[in-house]
Amino acid sequence: MKIGPFTLRNRVVHASMSTRMMENSQVTQQLIDYHRSRAIGGAAAIVTEPLNVAAHQRNPKKVDVFNRKATAGLRAWADAVREHDCHLLGQIQDPGRGRHEQGRNDAAIGPSPLPDDISWTVPHVLTTADVHRLISEFAESALILKEAGFSGVEMSCGHGHLFHQFASPWSNIRNDEFGGSREGRTLLMRNTIAAIRKTCGKGFIVGVKLPGEDGVPGSIDFAEAAAIAAIVGKCDIDYATFCWGTHADTLDWHLPDLHGPRAPFVEKIRKLADGMPGIPVGALGLITDPNEGERAIRDNLADLVMIGRPMVTDPAWVKKSQAGREREMRYCVSCNTCWHIIIAGGKLQCDNNPRVGQREEADWWPARVAKPKKIAVVGTGIAGLEAAWLAAARGHDVTVFGKSAEGGGKTRLHALLPGGENLSSIYDFQLQMGQKFGLKFEMGVEAQASHIAALKPDAVILATGSTMTWPRFIPEDYRDPAFFPDLRALVRDIVPKTAHQGGTAVIFDMDHTAMTYAAAEMLKKKYDDVVIVTPRERIAVDEPLVNRQGIYRRMFAKGIKIILNSTPLGVEGIEDGNIIVRNILSNETQTIENVTLLTYSTPRQPSDALLEPLRALGILVHAVGDAFAPRFVVNATADGHRVGNLV
Repeated sequence: MKIGPFTLRNRVVHASMSTRMMENSQVTQQLIDYHRSRAIGGAAAIVTEPLNVAAHQRNPKKVDVFNRKATAGLRAWADAVREHDCHLLGQIQDPGRGRHEQGRNDAAIGPSPLPDDISWTVPHVLTTADVHRLISEFAESALILKEAGFSGVEMSCGHGHLFHQFASPWSNIRNDEFGGSREGRTLLMRNTIAAIRKTCGKGFIVGVKLPGEDGVPGSIDFAEAAAIAAIVGKCDIDYATFCWGTHADTLDWHLPDLHGPRAPFVEKIRKLADGMPGIPVGALGLITDPNEGERAIRDNLADLVMIGRPMVTDPAWVKKSQAGREREMRYCVSCNTCWHIIIAGGKLQCDNNPRVGQREEADWWPARVAKPKKIAVVGTGIAGLEAAWLAAARGHDVTVFGKSAEGGGKTRLHALLPGGENLSSIYDFQLQMGQKFGLKFEMGVEAQASHIAALKPDAVILATGSTMTWPRFIPEDYRDPAFFPDLRALVRDIVPKTAHQGGTAVIFDMDHTAMTYAAAEMLKKKYDDVVIVTPRERIAVDEPLVNRQGIYRRMFAKGIKIILNSTPLGVEGIEDGNIIVRNILSNETQTIENVTLLTYSTPRQPSDALLEPLRALGILVHAVGDAFAPRFVVNATADGHRVGNLV
């Protein structure tokens, strides 16, 4: 595929993903290693995360370009990627008034004194002269990137960022040349393209990511997106793609999860690109499987397949696809943990790739040990399975004990619920690798310390998970799972049942993660009503904003009721199918009627009863996952990976 002056070795482009792997705006070795791994793994081109490309941009979490403080690092970065026949494109972007971190941005700039639809940040309004200066700075930064060996740039003109804000009549009420008509509102984009082309010449890729529908009334709908595309399509650009949503209640559209269709935007992108004849177009948005990308090319829906999250999960996504090695691929689970961590200020991590940013990452396999050991793994959740297959791959004699007949632990339960399907790819991969490297399984066995000791293991990996703590409003004398099942046990028991249960299901929520709300959706299919009661002031506190928006949208759309700042009164408030709940701030009460189920999702405690008995026998024990401390999927796979490489 020829893009501008370059012929790409295949059709796959690593779309822009923030890594936060720089330090004080400088290129680091980890940042280089991350991108080198994706180049080794087969990507034809990589679009970087947004860079500091203007005088006012001094974000330490972005690599400096404009002020030339990182020029040597930029050159090393580009060289490392080009060495593996891959092209590096720098992303030009400014968030403008857009902000999805906590609080408001007191340094924001924008086209008009109008508030951001999420943070309510009102920007400093750029003068006409300011806009012209900004265009010159963007072009100067593009030239710096070219001189450093970058193959081009991508202008990020969607996602509710500055170019998008200028293009939208909702956020641009200017009356100078950069406002008013559609021609005026797109002038910032068009003049920036022209300035970069004039400064950098034809031997340089200029790509654009344009806004698709942003979901805000009076802003950019499909017709407006098509009209903008037709105007920008007359500019001297080398490729285009489109993104959905904006900094509003539709922010989650630009990182779709599995509560909707897969590859949801591909057909729409094709229609938008029809107004840009002759310009290569990239498919973008929830493409996780190679077959989805292949379909986009085969059916002439796109010229390029642009994937971000899947190449975070497996940097060799392309290489494995080309070789027909999909069974050895780690798949993106589309839970947006990556987004959550970087927004919280951390470096990029992944639920299903514990090696993100390590030097030896692409198509990595562990080295064999000189002296094999005998290892016992107790538990078949994703932490235990990750440790087990790695230990076996290193040559150890590994036996896995599992209480259930299937692997996956609580992740398998989540995978049965709405939106959780791709989570199965974590334990599917681990089980396949276990089979490949000769793991021994004893399933349906609740291992005892004596049973494990009889193996005479050199080490035990304890991956026995966790259990939900009983809510305090249920006294010890009443703690019978038959009457008050925890939500996880309930999912295990009720998913196979098809009969309608009737009545009202009440979930006491002290968990605030996706599985609880996916279970609520499942219960709504089986009960007349579902009510979530939580002591916090909102639900889904521990989910990233891009997930939380969808959770709220689905809860309200399905008629699931939410009672905030409240807790059930206690067993004395449970009588004749009614439950009294108390507001913890005001002590006011209300009654939930016709209750046929009360369940709870609460903080968990480690199921580590074997830990001390095994240690008392003199056995070296490594606790991983929830057996060490109850946390999240990303911690479970990381724990298992670390210990699997350690034993």
